[in-house]
Amino acid sequence: MMNSKLSIGWFATSRGTTSLKIFNYIYEDIKANKLNVDIKFVFINRELGEGENSDKFINTIKSYNIPLFSFSSLKFKPDLRHKEVEKWREEFDKEVYEKIKNFKVDVILLAGYMLILSEFLTKKFNFINLHPALPWGPKGTWQEVINKIIEEKHKEHGVMIHIVTEDLDRGPVLTYCRFEIKDYDFTKIRQQGVKYELPLVKKTLYLLSEGELSIYNRTPIFKGEVLKSGLEIKIEELEKL
Repeated sequence: MMNSKLSIGWFATSRGTTSLKIFNYIYEDIKANKLNVDIKFVFINRELGEGENSDKFINTIKSYNIPLFSFSSLKFKPDLRHKEVEKWREEFDKEVYEKIKNFKVDVILLAGYMLILSEFLTKKFNFINLHPALPWGPKGTWQEVINKIIEEKHKEHGVMIHIVTEDLDRGPVLTYCRFEIKDYDFTKIRQQGVKYELPLVKKTLYLLSEGELSIYNRTPIFKGEVLKSGLEIKIEELEKL
């Protein structure tokens, strides 16, 4: 077991309700000493007044007295974003970096963060991302993923946490879980995935905090060995968390 706490940062957009659910789920376990984790800061690319869910997220984090950085991507150079999104992305991320650069964290978790990170920022920290698909599954938002699964009649679905690189949704995988698809119904597939998102985040942070899982040079290491295809966590185990 690690003597020191795992220091993490947290990125969210909180466009929907899941971002706050994940945060509260992890925060409650930290307070109950079930996770040896310290949340050093939270960043959200929204400001008060830009959405009901993001407002609730911002106000909740403030009530916890965790350092919070709220910086609107919607208001940041919209003309540049329309014309040169890659340039805009790097300029936005440079502003974000200035806000968080003095924090020493082991990883930064993206949980419901709806922006693609620039190469500039991915090289500054170890970012890990919760992606609602299997490592070999569809890329994109959860809506795009589910639509693709239904269209292509996938036999199984899942959730993964991977290291963020320039290769969108294809960075080295830390952990994942999978389950069989029994009904090609959009809402049911989404509900199945959401069921395992929270416990997979918890399990991954636990493994990182215990030192069993680590990241070195953007490569996942499990018990001293390079983890080549991710660590599969059985859904039976996640259902107990």
